[in-house]
Amino acid sequence: MLKQLSIQNFTLIAQANIPFREGFTAITGETGAGKSVLLKALRVVCGDRTNSTMVRAGEEKAVVEASFNIKGYKAIEKILSELEIDDDDELIIRREIMDSGKSRARINGSVVSQADLARLGEELIQMHGQSEQLMLRDTRTHTQMLDEYANNGALLEEYSSYWNAWNHIQGKIEETKKRAQDLAAQKDFLKFQFEELSKANLKEGEEEELEEKVNAASKNEAERRYLDDIQNMLGNENGLLDQVQILTSKMRALATKLPRYEDDLKALEEVADPFEGICKDLLRLSPSKSLNATEIDRANGRIALIQKLKRKYRNDVSGLIALTEQRKKELDSLENLDADLEELARQGSKNKMELDRVAKILTTSRETAAMEFDKAVEEILHQLGMPKAVFKTSIVEEQPGPLGKDQIEFLLAPNPGEGQKSLQKAVSGGELSRVLLAIKSVMAQLDQVPLLIFDEVDSGISGEVGNKIGESLQKLGKHHQVLTITHLHQVACRAKNQLAVSKREMDGRTFTNVVVLDENSRIDELVRMLGGNSDAIREHAKQILEENQ
Repeated sequence: MLKQLSIQNFTLIAQANIPFREGFTAITGETGAGKSVLLKALRVVCGDRTNSTMVRAGEEKAVVEASFNIKGYKAIEKILSELEIDDDDELIIRREIMDSGKSRARINGSVVSQADLARLGEELIQMHGQSEQLMLRDTRTHTQMLDEYANNGALLEEYSSYWNAWNHIQGKIEETKKRAQDLAAQKDFLKFQFEELSKANLKEGEEEELEEKVNAASKNEAERRYLDDIQNMLGNENGLLDQVQILTSKMRALATKLPRYEDDLKALEEVADPFEGICKDLLRLSPSKSLNATEIDRANGRIALIQKLKRKYRNDVSGLIALTEQRKKELDSLENLDADLEELARQGSKNKMELDRVAKILTTSRETAAMEFDKAVEEILHQLGMPKAVFKTSIVEEQPGPLGKDQIEFLLAPNPGEGQKSLQKAVSGGELSRVLLAIKSVMAQLDQVPLLIFDEVDSGISGEVGNKIGESLQKLGKHHQVLTITHLHQVACRAKNQLAVSKREMDGRTFTNVVVLDENSRIDELVRMLGGNSDAIREHAKQILEENQ
């Protein structure tokens, strides 16, 4: 419930602090006094977009602040919880509008976005005017209204669970079909890659191991070649070893005959003895065991294959092994996709049966509720100056959707012989206002929005129809806080509370004032609305106010 609205420098209102009470409140005043400014301020504080023209001329900013009692309103509490805002059953919204047109919004002191404020505002108020009948012109709300009237909440929840499951399965089927198509188109390519890679039979570390063996074989080959050369030089007939032995023998024979060569012999023997030992050792050596030429060729071929695959697939050996496994899985998956599709189709068929079952129950519930709903709305329309109006809820079967298999639309035949019209297009603003008031009256105890606002719902109406509209708003006020701008005394006298909006000029500036009326001032305002100021009119105003309270 709206408790207080404070306005500062908002268009024509320089300053206003307006308390609000529960029940039905009428807002009255001369045409052009600024009644619509009051409602515009409420729209702004509940999330409407702002602009620089809302700031009073000469001021830097406008401020609109509203406080609400939200105890027991679960939808509002849920939004506040999502925004991580504490409430303690009270909600204070402050909107500041700069002269640049920019604005800032706070909820209980926390800064929020305009989008979050608008989402909260939808749960706080419903604003209905002749130029703002978007709710009833959108057929999606017709389904929502009928389901609320039929108390279909549990059925919708059950249907929604099957709908979500069925949609999930359909998504999986489409995904599987697309995957099958993609894989089928690539099957030959996948198969070629898998066969090429699996035939290579790659192993981790194999390339390094082969390179190490080839390098070792290369060293061993060099060792063998050098040893062969050395052994040929040393051990062949007249080789180096034979020549050394002959040299030593001749030097010994020379030293025997000529003692002066003994020192040379001794020096030669010191060199020859170890040299002879080294030569004999070298002659006994054989090369290290190594790969043979065939094995080396095979190893080099293997290394070349690995390097070719690495270049071709732009991957290392580990990546190639992983790619081989991936291609195998993709080919196996392709073989299994038909079975997967059959299983998904079976699950989908089973779920669709349950979906259709609940949808049928939901349709029956709606059709039953629609008969009562249409009759109740039609009765109120007859009282609201449309005595021949026919109201009908059209329910047409369509493909399953999030809310069932029904296309639901409210139709109205305002006058005999004209045929039923869609509320979406053909019905006038005045007719739509009364349809909305009739629906709200029927659904008064079910609707959860705390504040309903009707902007001149009685426009173009007078006499007894005005009385009926006043009675309907009065009844709505038993279940909601209701605000309406009205020019009819028949409506104003039935309000529990009344605000008067007036305009005055002072020092060349225009000021709009909003006043909460007590009983005497309400009589004064009713006298003005009745169009006179005689004692008889005053007595009449007092009488109708007393009779209707």
